[in-house]
Amino acid sequence: MDAATGKLQKSLARFKERHVNSKKYDSAVELLYQSSKILMEFGKFDEACDLVLYMIEIFEQEDKPLDEFKKTDLSKLVELVNVIPDQDANLSNLAKEISKFSTKKSGSEAGFPALSFVIGSKLYYSGSVDLINASEHYLLASGNAESLELLVDLEFGAYLLDEVDTFGLYLARLVIPYLISGNLDFASQSASKLIAKLETSPRSASFAFETVKNVKVLELKPSNDLQDCYGLVNFLQLLVEVCERSSAENASNFKLLVNRYMQMLERHGLAAKVNTIGESYFGVSVVQKSSNMLQEMMSGLLGGGGNRSIQ
Repeated sequence: MDAATGKLQKSLARFKERHVNSKKYDSAVELLYQSSKILMEFGKFDEACDLVLYMIEIFEQEDKPLDEFKKTDLSKLVELVNVIPDQDANLSNLAKEISKFSTKKSGSEAGFPALSFVIGSKLYYSGSVDLINASEHYLLASGNAESLELLVDLEFGAYLLDEVDTFGLYLARLVIPYLISGNLDFASQSASKLIAKLETSPRSASFAFETVKNVKVLELKPSNDLQDCYGLVNFLQLLVEVCERSSAENASNFKLLVNRYMQMLERHGLAAKVNTIGESYFGVSVVQKSSNMLQEMMSGLLGGGGNRSIQ
């Protein structure tokens, strides 16, 4: 432990006794906020991040009503995270801790959109492959136009490093989460933006699109090695179109679409997620729930099947 760290811990002990134990939460938060800003101005990011984490602990102890927290304290947290350099070593751990707090405090898996965006954008620009990949979750949760652009660049850049036939899977990484979250506009935009990038890329020769009623359709051919990819690209665009006309009356259209592509969806592990969309938009399920094999077996043994009875 160096002298600076030891001094900080002693100061925090006195601070806790004076402000936290006496439940003077507002003054405690303000002091930590101002101290963090000063430390960051002098490049002391390790110490500043420790104070930010301590500030989160106080937020949890205080348990301020959600609307009041959003009005008085959320902006402080956003501002402090925004000042931390994108390449700072503390960023990964800080993002995880803030995310846990944000999810719990907001009562939503998406957390606070403004906070998700600043974390996601910092991870995106970090230069670390692992952190860039981690940014996807936060950028999706933020739900703003700038995050959509970053995500389109992120997914298409990853696709160019992957096999040609994976384009549909990268398209699904944006379209499906946006549909699940109810953001139809971004689901539609993400599809059109990724397809536009594909059409101007060196890989465009493998994809011959034909526009049919605003949908960029790829013709399926049994001999084409990209058949699943083509099918997924077509399905995702049609899924957006169907969801844009969601109503109980259109549930049959959703079922018809999904049933046509069900084997493909199952091959790529997407059936359950698409089923979630069906339940949300149309109130229908297209995936059969797995039966309880043990229950069925016992039922048969104990006379539940046919006319067999216990003697």
